[in-house]
Amino acid sequence: MPDDRAAWSRVASGILRRSLRLKRGQNVIIEAWTHTLPFAELLTTAAVRLGVRPTTFFVSEQAFLEAQEKSHPHGSAASVRSELAAIAAVDGYILLPGPEDLSMLDRLPAAKRRAHDRGIAERRRLLQHHAVPSVCVLGAPVTRGAAEQFGVDLEVWRRESLAGHLVDPQLLRREATPFARAFQDGHKVTISHPNGTELELGLYGRAPVIEDGAVDAHDRAQGRTYTVLPAGWVAVAVEESTADGSFIANRPSRDGRGIVRDARWTFRGGRLTDFAVGPGRAAFERRFGRAGPERNRPALIEIGLNPKLHDFPIVEDHELGVVSVYIGHNDDFGGRTRGTFREYALLEGADVRVDGRRILRAGRRP
Repeated sequence: MPDDRAAWSRVASGILRRSLRLKRGQNVIIEAWTHTLPFAELLTTAAVRLGVRPTTFFVSEQAFLEAQEKSHPHGSAASVRSELAAIAAVDGYILLPGPEDLSMLDRLPAAKRRAHDRGIAERRRLLQHHAVPSVCVLGAPVTRGAAEQFGVDLEVWRRESLAGHLVDPQLLRREATPFARAFQDGHKVTISHPNGTELELGLYGRAPVIEDGAVDAHDRAQGRTYTVLPAGWVAVAVEESTADGSFIANRPSRDGRGIVRDARWTFRGGRLTDFAVGPGRAAFERRFGRAGPERNRPALIEIGLNPKLHDFPIVEDHELGVVSVYIGHNDDFGGRTRGTFREYALLEGADVRVDGRRILRAGRRP
């Protein structure tokens, strides 16, 4: 955790008041891994000041590693039972994610990784079922070890993280509204770029999703009670049988399984017919090879909204004006494609048109 405790205390208060809308007398669960404990302490202090009752679930990274090495494959799922039992009675939930070395998860044996993922999925299902406002705070794990893993400068990442977390959710929602309206009302979206990108996708009148960092009445109406910080994107599920052309990434994507660069999707007749990946190809091909038929379908288009982000690992797609195209499942965004596989590629400086009307010019609103 950086030395600027006063500024990060404001972030902590904002999470409780603006992101989760918690009130005096309500309860909040904070799940914290070893490397996120300094921020968990700030959250706990902020909660007490607001009259919110905090409960912290601590996950020791060393104990987690030893459990994976020695325990039954299903042991990790069983270890979260006490937390799952508490969810039904809680008013808010904050995840400070881990482990610090995210590549540890990708190195787990398949059975143990599935058990770990089932535990996470069950927690998400219960939070959704009980409509518990939830937030995942990606600034908490900004550590030296994580910076080395992702190949970024630690101090730059820390400054960007603080600025990105402090962006007002209302500003992000205002920025998102014109894009959301265009996606909702349009029929065809075209993405172009001097790097050779020229891709046409179909729109289907589906409700766009705005990620502004707060769980509000609009999100609840869509059945969405989960947000991520730093926030900032608007996305929509595209028509699954319409996609023609190529999308060529010019930004890397990092998701804890490594860095993927120079991705290129080629579509014809609504199907992914060819792809290329530069660095990170082996890991991508391994995931792609294990996936079902959803891997060949266009899934989502997303536009980033956060003006304070530039190269924040895991949320590069939140940067203002960055366009992301996803392949794989989109049922969680109101689409028809089910499955477990989803991957994305990022493009900075693109032109985007909906039904011929330009909504982005070189990555900025015209």
